[in-house]
Amino acid sequence: MGIKQIIKQLLGFYYSRRYNIHAGRGLYVGKDCKIINRGKIQCGDHTCLRPSTHVYLSEGAEVVLGSDCEIGNHSVISAVNRVEIGDGVLTAPNVYIADHNHQYEDIDSHIYTQGVRCRKGDRVEIGRGCWIGKNAVIVGNVRIGRNSVVGANSVVNRDVPDYCVVAGAPAVIVKRYDTVLGRWVKAAGK
Repeated sequence: MGIKQIIKQLLGFYYSRRYNIHAGRGLYVGKDCKIINRGKIQCGDHTCLRPSTHVYLSEGAEVVLGSDCEIGNHSVISAVNRVEIGDGVLTAPNVYIADHNHQYEDIDSHIYTQGVRCRKGDRVEIGRGCWIGKNAVIVGNVRIGRNSVVGANSVVNRDVPDYCVVAGAPAVIVKRYDTVLGRWVKAAGK
């Protein structure tokens, strides 16, 4: 084992203790990451939080990151209830993932002071093997199926089935994997 690997392991151990992260082997937390943890963070083996990633957990919230999972630079994960990211998920830089949204009903109050909108049980679940493109936003009570792709600059605010490519704001299915043909095909109407 080289000196770089030893330093990475020591830094992973330090961050897991400092931020109360329950982590498997090989946790990497990049420079300038910010973790505001009033809940529980659980990471599988070889989880990677790239530099300047921010993770916010409300009281009692939970963030679960699978094994071989990488969160891109400058990304944000925010949980009031639960955000679960499966094994082998890769996100590009500047991805925003939250299980809630801001309240804005009271027009006489600043939105900042109105809190967040999140029902008990709302959660974000990203299936194993997904790829989330740069600047994507995943918000609300949504599930993204396994091995799906979220295009760059997309806004996901409803469920995405397994083996789909979605793009746009709001995101719509543009491709599906056809098991009979053994390849990706354009979605109907595209």
